[in-house]
Amino acid sequence: MAKTTEKTKYHLNSSGEFVIENYNLSKPFANFFPGIAGKYGIPMWVFYVNRAQCVCSFGTKDKDHAIMEFQPANKAWQAVSSCGFRTFLKISSAKKDYFYEPFQATLNNSGFKISNAMYILPEGLRLEETNTTFGIKVTVEYFNIPNDNYAGLARIVSIKNLSRTPKKIQILDGIPQIVPFGTANFFLKKLGRTIEAWMRVENLENNAPFYKLAVQPHDRPEVVHIKEGNFYLGFYQDKNKTRIIKPITDPENIFGQVTDFAFPDKFKDNSRFMPPKNEKVTSKTPCAFLFADFQIAGNSEKNIYSVSGQMRSAATLNSAIKRIASAEYFRNKQKENQELIANLQKDIQTQSSSREFDLYAKNTYLDNILRGGYPVVFNSSEQKNVFYLYSRKHGDLERDYNKFQLQPAYFSQGNGSYRDMNQNRRSDLWFNPEIKETNLVDFFNLIQADGFNPLTIKGTVFLLKNEPELGNSLKDCLNDKQLGEIISFTKKPFSPGEVILFLEEHRIKPIISYDDFLGILIHNSTRIQDAEHGEGFWTDHWTYNLDLLESYLSIYPEKSEEIIFHKRAFTFYDNWEVVKPRSEKYVFYNGLPRQLHALKIDNAKKDLIKKRSEQPHVARSSFGQGEIYQTTLINKLLCLLANKLSSFDPSGCGIEMEAEKPNWYDALNGLPALFGSSLCETFELKRLILIIESILEKTTVKKVKVTEEIYDLLVGINSLINNYFIGTSDEKDYLYWDSSASLKEDYRQKIHFGFIGSEPEIDSPELLIIIENALRKVNLAIEKGLDKKINIYCSYFFHEVTEYETISEHSFKPKKFTQKRVPHFLEGQMHALRLSEDKKTAQQLYKATKNSELFDKKLKMYKVTASLNSMPEEIGRCRVFTPGWLENESIWLHMEYKYLLELLKQGLNEEFFEEFKNLLIPFQKPERYGRSILENSSFIVSSAFPDTKLHGNGFVARLSGSTAEFIEMWLLMNIGKKPFFVNESGNLNFKLSPCLPGWMFTKKEKTYTFNLFSNIKVIYYNKGRADTFGKNCAKINKITFRDKDNNPVEINSNTIPEPFAEQLRNRQINTIEVYFSSPALKTT
Repeated sequence: MAKTTEKTKYHLNSSGEFVIENYNLSKPFANFFPGIAGKYGIPMWVFYVNRAQCVCSFGTKDKDHAIMEFQPANKAWQAVSSCGFRTFLKISSAKKDYFYEPFQATLNNSGFKISNAMYILPEGLRLEETNTTFGIKVTVEYFNIPNDNYAGLARIVSIKNLSRTPKKIQILDGIPQIVPFGTANFFLKKLGRTIEAWMRVENLENNAPFYKLAVQPHDRPEVVHIKEGNFYLGFYQDKNKTRIIKPITDPENIFGQVTDFAFPDKFKDNSRFMPPKNEKVTSKTPCAFLFADFQIAGNSEKNIYSVSGQMRSAATLNSAIKRIASAEYFRNKQKENQELIANLQKDIQTQSSSREFDLYAKNTYLDNILRGGYPVVFNSSEQKNVFYLYSRKHGDLERDYNKFQLQPAYFSQGNGSYRDMNQNRRSDLWFNPEIKETNLVDFFNLIQADGFNPLTIKGTVFLLKNEPELGNSLKDCLNDKQLGEIISFTKKPFSPGEVILFLEEHRIKPIISYDDFLGILIHNSTRIQDAEHGEGFWTDHWTYNLDLLESYLSIYPEKSEEIIFHKRAFTFYDNWEVVKPRSEKYVFYNGLPRQLHALKIDNAKKDLIKKRSEQPHVARSSFGQGEIYQTTLINKLLCLLANKLSSFDPSGCGIEMEAEKPNWYDALNGLPALFGSSLCETFELKRLILIIESILEKTTVKKVKVTEEIYDLLVGINSLINNYFIGTSDEKDYLYWDSSASLKEDYRQKIHFGFIGSEPEIDSPELLIIIENALRKVNLAIEKGLDKKINIYCSYFFHEVTEYETISEHSFKPKKFTQKRVPHFLEGQMHALRLSEDKKTAQQLYKATKNSELFDKKLKMYKVTASLNSMPEEIGRCRVFTPGWLENESIWLHMEYKYLLELLKQGLNEEFFEEFKNLLIPFQKPERYGRSILENSSFIVSSAFPDTKLHGNGFVARLSGSTAEFIEMWLLMNIGKKPFFVNESGNLNFKLSPCLPGWMFTKKEKTYTFNLFSNIKVIYYNKGRADTFGKNCAKINKITFRDKDNNPVEINSNTIPEPFAEQLRNRQINTIEVYFSSPALKTT
């Protein structure tokens, strides 16, 4: 083991970089680069760990397009020292040559005095190692190449001579194994030796090897040649001249017969090592190493620059070599990469007394973009079209199960899950109000007529709809031939990146900018949000649409009636995966009654959908044979209401898991088979009812049009609720369940192929009666879910079938159930808090939760579950996990943040800030957390875990829903709840009600600064540094700014009136200064 001058240390440096000293001996973790290359760049995924030279796998698109093989975290921690980037040095002295490999905790380095550190940046990574034995310092800088026509990982290796005398140093630097393009992950994992027969290294004559398979390795008649390839290019600067280094591509020429790459046998003891002049690498996995022989003057350094990436062809690579092989190009791209990420992060720019909090806000916002995407708006004279960049399914070394995808194209977008993208876009309007109702429409339109939704959100595409107008708009920018080619290309669904790539490949250069060209093209096209079924139907996905609706109305309150009652832009997703009736999914499994295989593909519906030429997965009228069925948001809300009211469990308590999947808590994967249900969605059903009730009470709309089939279901359910409350049977919950499920099955049969298309009108007062009746039923259900012994709620249930009628050898009809309660979950308390009737009720629940088993007293955090030891393993994988790990009794950050957010929403401000520093990641001890405190983890090991050394340690990096919760917290802290409102005169106003503790104001300036709507600087002046909440708080007494015409405005209250409120929303005001009065008592 290397001798080190210091133990492992964690700290933030003055540049805001998180530093881990002696990182090879620190707690292992896994991390990644953002995978963002700009609008006109090609992204690359890059994963790293805190061992050796850190980067352990990278590539383009997905795991099947690796350049350095994808490995799960546990294997990456082992393999990175041998198969990651390596740097071998031979340092010559008068007597002998010394071999040294920096950044390795190896026996060979044990005699050297070494100190090293890794510097974690939002956009990349830097490593530094100082070897005082030899008087040298080695620095490695990693970053992705942005804003170019290829995907690349750049690397700059610097060797500095710390002594006064010159040093002669030979260096070998590179990758022991590089994956040729076309080698799918399956071949690497299962047929690693066989696939080597296809591997080729070309283009060595141009000193830029091009790695690829000769042809696609498929056993089929047609032979498909591969054009694309991975490449490696390196050089150094010699007296301002670029010296391109021809890479060594055969690992045997470096390692000899040391096939585990432990040391470079042919280099280590060879004083006259020279790279081979000619190599012919075939039928083996190649490498990529650069050799240089440097004489480094005292206090000077030499740099080796390299980039490994993917190009569309060898010709494309060769045409770019001269442009890329330049130190100036590298440093410019490094700066561009830093600025690209910083420009995204500045949307949430914050300046408080806590540097950790401010930097954490930036990184959390960045990670929220990585799941939800970043909206860009294509403007035209008449409309704005929104397109989301950078979104992708979360995939990394610890989420090794996920099939992530980064589209290798300009305007890159990726696949993602409905829930993830939906919740991570919840607050996007607060950073870009120009996107308006886009997300609201998109995600509601993916709700099906049965209240479920497809899982996988694919990228947004467009389809040309107005060919004549497009031709007229572009006639001065392109010739007729070019215009014809573009029109032909855009008659099929296209993404913006695909269009630009088409222009480049066909050498079409419009005389206007690409942005302007796309604005014209998209204005004349139909926007399509594509999706596919994926697997199963979760019970909670619909609930996140309520967040989107509340978010929209909090910014555009004056548009409530328009968006809910009048805008007929809402449709239904049409899916050929359907839920089976009970008679088909209630089956015997090992002799026990279960609910299994709940979905099926309806081939008749599949045939119908596949025959549609445009937007096939959008429901039609005339039972699927007519036009696309468009309706209103209130109709979709009522559709959800009817479906969920008909989905109570046999105990009349939770919403049943009838379609193979549970809810947010995925690890209860066995519960659907056990007739499981969730009170969490019952709470959300109440929330839906209260929203509809509030809408109907405030609207001037007297009659509401409702889809005929939805109306019939709603009226039928209302009748069942009436019967329920007048009934006296002990089995009325079972009877309601049986009857409502039958109604729902009849409804599903009616809308099987589509709607009839008629919309009967129902009087608003009549609808309100149905709503109030539904609320009564839901309140009773929630009351049943309360654990009256400790006054917190049960979240989940399953039901034993105690009596049934055998229908066949394989199926049955249940006659009687017994409810079984699953131990307590934090999730149920979060939903209950959200719907607390008043502050007192919220406080009581908060205290009861803190006194429960859900509170981890050692960590002062909240566990996602209580002990599950009393439960059978059949409830799901969570029961199999060790307590304290993954979803079993750990600190699941997303749910903990959800709970914390609800404290703030319910006005429990003192309680919120009492928990604030215990729960938020930037205030954790990094030695315990085990990674950067500027980045989230999915879970933190709780004190329930047997290994006490891991208590408080974070695992599974960053891409957690906690980002969405933190951003909403940040907004509420900074501006308060529902700041935009319409007064009695019908005018738009903006009211500031920040909830900030005095300690968050800077000590010197006594200010707190943040960006509103991404680019409006808001400065709070609080001379007494008093809390802005509570009994003796600082209150706003003056607001000053310049309006859109640059006129000074001063307002002596906390409310900005019309017309300035709308100017603010339109981002026509640059800076707002807000002054607080100083109370007698100051917070210190």
